[in-house]
Amino acid sequence: MFHLSRIAHLLKSLPVIVRSNRRLSKCHSEFSSKVVRKKFLDYFVQEHNHKHVKSSPVVPYCDPTINFVNAGMNQFKGILIGTQQPKYRTVANSQKCIRVGGKHNDLSVVGSDGYHHTFFEMLGNWSFGEYFKAEACKLAWDLLTNVFKLPKNRLYVTYFKGDHELDLKEDVETKEIWRNLGLSNDRILPFGVKDNFWEMGLAGPCGPCTEIHYDHIGGADRAKYLNKGLHDLIEIWNVVFIEYNRLPDGTIHKLPRKHVDTGMGLERLTAVLQNKISNYDTDIFRYLFEAIYKNCRGVRRYGGSFGEKDWNDLDKSYRTMADHVRMITVSLADGMIPEENQKLRKIMRKTFLLGDNVFKQPKNFVKELTNYVVDNLGPVYPELERNISQVHRIVSYEEEVFESLRRSASKDWEILAKSNPKLSRLDIVETPNFVKAYKEVGENMPKEIHPKLAFKLYDTHGLDEETIAKLAEALNLRFNPDDLIDELQSVKIKSKRASVRVENGLYSTLFNDGIPKTDDRSKYSYSRSIDGKYKFDGIRTKVLKILRNDERLSEIESDHYCSLILDRTNLYSEAGGQTSDRGLIEFPEGVFEVTSLENLNGYILHNGFYKSKTEKLQCNIEGILKVDDGFRLNCMRNHTGIHLLNAVLKKQKSVTCQKSSRATDKYLNFDVAIFGDKLSKRDLVDVEKGVLEIVKKSEPVSIRSIDSQELLAYNELTLIPGEIYPDTGIRIVEIRSGDFLSREPCCGTHVANTADVEDFCLVNVKSLGRSTASVTAVTGEVARQARKNGALLLEQIEALSKKIDDNIDKREVLNMAVGALKKKLTNNFDESYVLPLNVKIECSEKLDSIMKKIQNVETECLKDFVVMEMQSALESNIRTTKSNRKYLIHYLRSSTMLDNVPLQKATKLCPDLPILVIAYVDNTVKARCCVPKDVKTDSFTAEKWMNEIASVFNSRAAPPKGQDGGLVCNMKAKRVHVQDLDPLLKDGMQKAQKYIEENL
Repeated sequence: MFHLSRIAHLLKSLPVIVRSNRRLSKCHSEFSSKVVRKKFLDYFVQEHNHKHVKSSPVVPYCDPTINFVNAGMNQFKGILIGTQQPKYRTVANSQKCIRVGGKHNDLSVVGSDGYHHTFFEMLGNWSFGEYFKAEACKLAWDLLTNVFKLPKNRLYVTYFKGDHELDLKEDVETKEIWRNLGLSNDRILPFGVKDNFWEMGLAGPCGPCTEIHYDHIGGADRAKYLNKGLHDLIEIWNVVFIEYNRLPDGTIHKLPRKHVDTGMGLERLTAVLQNKISNYDTDIFRYLFEAIYKNCRGVRRYGGSFGEKDWNDLDKSYRTMADHVRMITVSLADGMIPEENQKLRKIMRKTFLLGDNVFKQPKNFVKELTNYVVDNLGPVYPELERNISQVHRIVSYEEEVFESLRRSASKDWEILAKSNPKLSRLDIVETPNFVKAYKEVGENMPKEIHPKLAFKLYDTHGLDEETIAKLAEALNLRFNPDDLIDELQSVKIKSKRASVRVENGLYSTLFNDGIPKTDDRSKYSYSRSIDGKYKFDGIRTKVLKILRNDERLSEIESDHYCSLILDRTNLYSEAGGQTSDRGLIEFPEGVFEVTSLENLNGYILHNGFYKSKTEKLQCNIEGILKVDDGFRLNCMRNHTGIHLLNAVLKKQKSVTCQKSSRATDKYLNFDVAIFGDKLSKRDLVDVEKGVLEIVKKSEPVSIRSIDSQELLAYNELTLIPGEIYPDTGIRIVEIRSGDFLSREPCCGTHVANTADVEDFCLVNVKSLGRSTASVTAVTGEVARQARKNGALLLEQIEALSKKIDDNIDKREVLNMAVGALKKKLTNNFDESYVLPLNVKIECSEKLDSIMKKIQNVETECLKDFVVMEMQSALESNIRTTKSNRKYLIHYLRSSTMLDNVPLQKATKLCPDLPILVIAYVDNTVKARCCVPKDVKTDSFTAEKWMNEIASVFNSRAAPPKGQDGGLVCNMKAKRVHVQDLDPLLKDGMQKAQKYIEENL
């Protein structure tokens, strides 16, 4: 809301506003967003010799401090902190950015104003030690005023006024640079850390910045309104001078070189150049609003209203939907998986709700809108066009999951919503733990949701700032969102400081003793001869420390388990899902058997036993370390097999995501999320066939080491969502064969040629949830042996199948044989017996068929027992009433041997007599009675007769569907414990007999 003085000021300046806006419209009507983006890049690339670099994905693969790439400088972080050398000294680009959490969180206000977005494009130029403050300011000013021709009297600049706590002085240099460029003092304003000291996160490169602000109104001095959140006086460009690096403990240190990092939002700049106060009124969003309107019925067009004028929040919903669909499309196209990023999943669910509740499109609405985003942004970011099927698959899958959750919403929530009408506006599916949080806060009833409580709701129950605010409103409690943000930052800083101070005790001891970390580069040193044989050279190594239960020893006797710290090793320590090596260290007087390794932040512990008949093992002794080459080669085969499996699955199922992997010397295991149809038997056959094709083609496996800049330059690269890769030394493993491509970052060891995998055989698949499958396979000799085992087992089953008919009377022996064969279908990788998955499926089906055949024979035999028993009963148990009418009431003792007793068959054996038969099958009592038509009277019917039995067993009588209850009736099956059966049976049969004696 504007203050009255502010409104008066606007009214006075109205003629100026109209004149000024008319002039801007005439000058800048030709600036579409595509033109703006191109002019920016051309200015730096063509006119000022900057190198254009493509946008990195929005997934921060090399940075654990952020959930999304939130600025153009993310991909250059290694350069800015000095861990990487720049390929180009000056660069420019348009970077895809997402801000939905942390320091830069725009999610909560999206749709409410005209200039905040979750996804936006950041135009930027960088200097890596080439130019600094003066040149950066000059270039920015020249581009805005001479190329884009923005009126200088509409522009203000800010600079850093210094900070006492950080011990940083006022940036007077930048102030003077702006004065030299012609700006007057009243347009150069100082601000503090919040506005003019830029940081990417709680830790990382940072520095003072100067911001350029644009006044949409003009005609008056509005300097005092800068950084007040006015929608018509906004920051459009931030020029950051990267001079410092903030460490996890919060301290700030000078960087070795000074850099420039600038960022200007394309959306805001386009709005300025198109003379629009709201970014949503530009062509960047206009096409999406039209798409929403086109795909909905009964919803009016976007009107562009805000606040009270948008009385039903429809325009806000338009803005939110358009913004979120852009963010969703870009995130999914860049390989982000909702399951790995709950922010993305929450936003997707929010758009599904908007589509259903506001735009009345319950299904496929979001998926359809992603097509428009790809059409608009695809020419600029080709990965969107390349991955559109991935976007569609995941959107459809997540929408299906969301609808399933909504249908199964908890009864607790329904009860709560009835008790508190304010809760009816919330959707419980967005935050499944809301009920628990609501109950916990409601039971304690604090006076407010204070910072500590807000953090608990966030950390324990998974509630975000917006949901906590809704909870507070529902319980009439005060809540300040800023308190939560401050508490989150405080907790993170404390956690980082604690992690710096409190380290592993053994690590600290080794570090403080000055022990150098283990050089393990030789683990990748092995060679392959032309004939396919591998050579793993031994290396000379020295024992630096002997440890037992973390205790340092100067020496150790033979046959004692201990750990050695060596100066160098050629053994692989477990990483990337590959198990650690085994090996031997040959010393002059003994041998150390390495059974496993542990990597303690660079100190590699070689665990095992020292074997010697004469000498103890002592520190500083040297030996030759040799790899167990057979063990290592099997691990390499299986690790390469994982890469082949991953690529074939991705090619076949289109959209997959690796969850985890395991490569041992015996087998490989690969857990994968599949968005779409689950793996069928046909799929599994095709997957195994696809891997074997590449194995048989003898394709080379190439490995090269790159840094994070090169990683982001690849177009086709399989990365693991949520995995953090190092800045440097990233090993890329690549296998090509025609249109087949496997290219992944991997720290494991691999064979040099796919032919060395030798064989590949799937042995097991199990489901780990709605979308995830766990696939196990074997390679090499284990795979060949598995196939032999499978062939032999099939022969044995075929032989058994042929003997069934001739030996059907020996059912007990046959059952034992089938049971023994079924046991063989379970693999145990600690043993030699492994079976191919397709053979296990085939064998299981064949054995089930044999079992069914045996059971059918058994059932028929048992049914014959029923017939024989009934015939015997008819001969000996028929009773006669006083009226000389004969009847039969009988308990089928043979029924206890059956899975399903044929009562209808039993009663048909005596169609001319009233008959009631009772059976006991699988702890359940059943009964059926029939009354001949000529016997039925008003007082004697099948249903009334059955009620006598049913009342005893606390059950009920009911005629079969469509039949006359007077002639035939069943008792609903009732579970009865075997120890309670006899007295109930006796009582029921007596009542049934009494009834027929009295009424027939």
